[in-house]
Amino acid sequence: MPRTFVFPLTTGRSGTVFLTELLRRNWPGLVHHERLGYTSLGIETPDASHFTFFNSVGNHPHVQAFWRQKWDRLLASGTDRYAEISHFLFKAGLVENIAPLTEAGDVHLIILTRDAFKIQWSYVNRFEFANFGYTWLFALDPRYPNTIIRNAPFAEHGVAGNALWYVHEVFARAEYYALLTADMPRVHIHRVDLSEITIPEGAARLLSALGTPATAETVQMPPRQNETRQTFFDDRMRSFCQRLAAGTPLQSEAIARRFFDAGRRLARPPLAKTKQSDPG
Repeated sequence: MPRTFVFPLTTGRSGTVFLTELLRRNWPGLVHHERLGYTSLGIETPDASHFTFFNSVGNHPHVQAFWRQKWDRLLASGTDRYAEISHFLFKAGLVENIAPLTEAGDVHLIILTRDAFKIQWSYVNRFEFANFGYTWLFALDPRYPNTIIRNAPFAEHGVAGNALWYVHEVFARAEYYALLTADMPRVHIHRVDLSEITIPEGAARLLSALGTPATAETVQMPPRQNETRQTFFDDRMRSFCQRLAAGTPLQSEAIARRFFDAGRRLARPPLAKTKQSDPG
């Protein structure tokens, strides 16, 4: 049996904790969520330098070295079924450096989506796009020169706009990677929305696609995870975010296709940021 590796292509606040628990209960293998901690950054999870290098100059040797040592350890561990449901990884070159895993087995990439407003609102309430130190460590900095979507039309709306830009950028990148891996037979793309996998029928479909046959009757469902329970803004801010999200509908596949067909690649960006980035 070939080895199996599972990773998401998604934002944070999209249901990665729920997906992790779903796999832990139903998918026989080693399952991690975000591998964080004092001794994990830069070893199991990209650190700020890997994010900033990849998103400014592309698949730099510094980035490649991180993935090489991470995959060497994973492959040497003998683990046959491995899932790491961390949204950090693919924003620092996971797919560009996936070849060692495809030589050893099959890689399943899950494009996990959720309503854009719900993700944006969660980020706004956590103040995470108010501090660009956060974006260097865990998200994407709107000022990066290596992006698919221009941030300028979003940035004029402040923190709410930057958070929404991030949702658009990540989902466009997910579709870009679907195109990039289309001719790689050992890479499998799965598209699911959080609303689908939080019901037994949808969860069973995903588990079956990942090689663990399941039905709505047999799947063990986890409770809802990591919900935003506390808000720091009034209804006016919520309504503003809703209008902003509704007025800027996702066009992820079309934007990714234009970027890809123009010959642009995140692994080798232009020397400087230009107007080539799609405004979304």
